[in-house]
This record gives sequence, structure tokens and C-alpha cells, in this order.
Amino acid sequence: MKRQSSILTVLCLVIGVMAGNDSFSIATLNVDGLPRKILFIPSNPDGPGEEGTRLASQYLASKGYDLIGVQEDFNYDSELRIALEDGYDYDEWQGGISMGGVNWLTIWRTKFKTDGLRMFWKKGHQLEHEETASWTESYGKIDHCWDDMVTKGFRRSEIKLATGQQIVVYNMHMDASTESDEAAGRDTGDKEARWSQWRQLRDSVINRLDHRPVILLGDMNSLYPRDSIEDIFINAINATGHHQAHDTWVEACMQGHYPAFGNPDRNAAYANGEVLDKILYINPIHGQRLELKAYRLEQDYTWDDGTPMGDHYPVSAIFEFVDEGSSGISPKEALQPVAEAWFAPDGRRLTRPASGLNIIRMSDGKTKKVIIP
Repeated sequence: MKRQSSILTVLCLVIGVMAGNDSFSIATLNVDGLPRKILFIPSNPDGPGEEGTRLASQYLASKGYDLIGVQEDFNYDSELRIALEDGYDYDEWQGGISMGGVNWLTIWRTKFKTDGLRMFWKKGHQLEHEETASWTESYGKIDHCWDDMVTKGFRRSEIKLATGQQIVVYNMHMDASTESDEAAGRDTGDKEARWSQWRQLRDSVINRLDHRPVILLGDMNSLYPRDSIEDIFINAINATGHHQAHDTWVEACMQGHYPAFGNPDRNAAYANGEVLDKILYINPIHGQRLELKAYRLEQDYTWDDGTPMGDHYPVSAIFEFVDEGSSGISPKEALQPVAEAWFAPDGRRLTRPASGLNIIRMSDGKTKKVIIP
């Protein structure tokens, strides 16, 4: 619901070689589907509305992505589908937002039963199973971006591609905060809710990891310098010892080095090329894996004045499957020891990483301590 700064500088970064026959493309976009007015009250005056959402549909159809995850698909769903109907299938729409029937005296209890999430996939690909989950913690009713007014959460989709490979895709929308609240130090509740959502996502992912690669995408409203994503999520996945997590932007633009946590200034992150929308992926150590071929911030998705037509610019990536016999990790990673087991400080063996201090036993026989928020 909060537009991203216009200082973004990353246009397109392509890595590796050209993708082959086992490649596919994926994109994420917050379509900003809140109505411009609710009961004659301006609620989203700079939103794309019906006309802009039709343009978004045409834009997405013209790009030809294999998979598309959208967020804030509320009141203009038919306009969003208009150019995608012929070439794509899609999951269920949970409805729009209307204040009709809402008691204004008890509005702080209101929660619209829609997550605003939707996945589109090209015809030929197949959705085999889908689950939805709501965040257990959210913050802000009639302030702080109104995050707790809608049922934000994530959708987990098991998809079989036309080439026969299987992947799992998580599409999500996390709690936002405004630049003014951040500057004034009023974003504690927003940040705590967002970090809780990262923990919930982490636990759900770890509980379901198997032989299939996993992709996580969406408007995560998160920036590495201000949100402890690396410790909460990336390090926890890697600590399992059987899967490796990656961020497409970090891999393509930062040579695999995550920005240091501790700087709450979002403009510092923007100047570095990071954005609120992300595409992460997880490979099993053994078996078939994904290799990133391209990462792009789609800055041609604009109005005439250069501002994004949606809440943010879309983010896209191209992946290619690596043969089943591969180790599942890059040559650089193959030289590094991996976690074999993890323990609590009192010596109890854990079935998965836990919040707090973890003692990790590595494959080279050494141990190390990791603190997971």
C-alpha cells in the first residue's frame, strides 16, 4: 500500500549463460488493488484503478512469464485477468474490500476475509495442490498501513511444470511500515509483526522441505539492513544441513554477500539496489536444483511520469533446472562444510533450528554457534 521510492537504480542484471529448455520465468507484482474510494472517502487515490489494472494485465501478458504471483488483488480482479485469461490458469480469488455493512463504532474489530494473493501459471503447467495460511501476528487497524484490516498471509502451491519438473512456490504479503513512522521510531509494532511473519514462514517451510526446489516471492516489505532476514530465515534454512537458501538479488547483484543488518534507513537499502519485493529460492543439497540465470527489476512498468503503475515495480527471475545427478550446490558451496546436526545449549539434539542459541555440528567435525532470532 506504500509506494516505493523512485531512487531505484537496478534495471537488469543477468548472470550465467543463456537458459536452456529446462528454464522457466517467474515474476512478482503488488497490483495495488485497493479501491480509490470507499464510501466516497479517498482510500487509495493514487492507485491504478480499473484502467491501470487493465494495463497491468496487458503488461504481464506481454512479458510471457511462466509463473506470476500477485499481491493486493482486491477490487479489480476481473480487470487483472482480462489479458491473461487465454494464456494462463489461476487459483482462487478471495474477494474484494467493501465498507458496506461495517460498523464504524467497532471498526477496530474488522478484518476482511481476503488475502489479496493470486498465482497465475501458463497453460501447460499444472497446479497439483495449494494451501493458504494467515499470519498469526499482524499490526495496524486504522493506522500503520492498515495491515490488520485484511487477512494477510501466504499461499503454498505445488506446481508441475510442462517439462515435468516439480517445484513449490510460496506467494506472500507481509506487514508494511511508512517512511514517516520509521523516521520517527514509531515502527516497532510493524517490525515485530514482520519478523514474526518471517519466523512463521521459516517454520512452515522447514517442516515441508523435500526433494523439490522451493521459490518464495511476494511483497515482503522487508529490507536486509532493517529486518533480520538473514538470521531469521536464510541461516535457519542453511542450518538444516540438507537445503540451501538464496536470494536472487543478493546472488545476482551482491555476489552472494548479504547486506549487514542494523541500518533502519530504507533509502540506504534502495541506493544499494535492494527493493521490498523479493524472490528467494531453496535447493535441496542432493538432487535436482534450480540455477539462477537472470534477475530483473522491471522498471518499464510505469505511468507517463515514470512512477510505477502498481505499488512497486515488478521483480522477475529466470531459473534453469540442473540435472538430477548434481550435488544440488554450486562448486563454491561444495567446498564448504554443511550442518549435520544441531543442538540446544543444554546438549539436547534438535530436530530443526530453534530460536535462540543453536550449536551446529558441521560435516568437517567442527562445531559452531548460531543465534536465530
